[in-house]
Amino acid sequence: MGRLFIKLTIIITVVLLLFMPVNKFVKDSYDYNISHSILAFKKDPHPVDIINLGASHSMYGYYFKPTGLSHLDLALPAQTIEYDYKLLKEYGKYLKPGGVVIVSISQITFANSETNNIGNYYKILDRKDIEPFNVLDYYSYLYLPGANSGSFHSALSGKLKKFRWNAHQPWANNGKNYSERKYEDVEEEYREAVENNKIEQNVKQLKEIVDYCKEKGYQVVLTMEPVHQSYQEYLSEEVMNRLVFQYLEPLQLDVPFLNYMDDQRFANNKEYFIDADHLNSKGRKMYSWIVYRDLKKLGYL
Repeated sequence: MGRLFIKLTIIITVVLLLFMPVNKFVKDSYDYNISHSILAFKKDPHPVDIINLGASHSMYGYYFKPTGLSHLDLALPAQTIEYDYKLLKEYGKYLKPGGVVIVSISQITFANSETNNIGNYYKILDRKDIEPFNVLDYYSYLYLPGANSGSFHSALSGKLKKFRWNAHQPWANNGKNYSERKYEDVEEEYREAVENNKIEQNVKQLKEIVDYCKEKGYQVVLTMEPVHQSYQEYLSEEVMNRLVFQYLEPLQLDVPFLNYMDDQRFANNKEYFIDADHLNSKGRKMYSWIVYRDLKKLGYL
């Protein structure tokens, strides 16, 4: 019995020693800490002039610090409108009187209904606002993320990006390879959303966000961030009408819509993009100044 106990102790010790660096690797990864700026704001909240909602296009799209505005970025990768609304209700109270809410509209806005990484919200939202909430998943995500295969794969993928095959690099074939894959993903997500009757709930949620902003006295504007020409080629007027505008226009939201998707100041300039549909630091700064000036013209600032 004593030998068995010793063997089990040794095995458990070895497993723990092997697991600890894996757990640290995941905890230190970019994807695991994707909501760090929102968490930092939660710990030290202050009045802000402008809030942006949306998915990764919006998260990589705005940087208003050079304009003198105080800004809170509430966008996260693949974020659904449902969680836009949850975050707005949680953090909108920090908007200054007459503050601006940017609601980003993208090609996936009405098709995106699945929250792939619920862990992104564990530290920045109250438990009651997280659906579905599972206590075991919650604590394992916070303290043992290395044991979660999804978190580990995300962390590993992040480290291996630079080792991708040449054909899978963001700008291979002038971005056309990436754009084709991205468009195929968008179409598949849209097909599934139509089949599962998910689009209507997103349309309804968008209207609720705009109505909520008006009720609270926030100035709300819809935006669509720039994409590179290689991606624009897949997003024809017919495609965008099918994916977005056939649902958006009947809502008659009576708010400005600043559509920069095919803005020629960005369209053929790879220097402004990480990949065909996400702005880099240089592009983000330029774009934010453009939005800032357009908001001023609207009398929002």
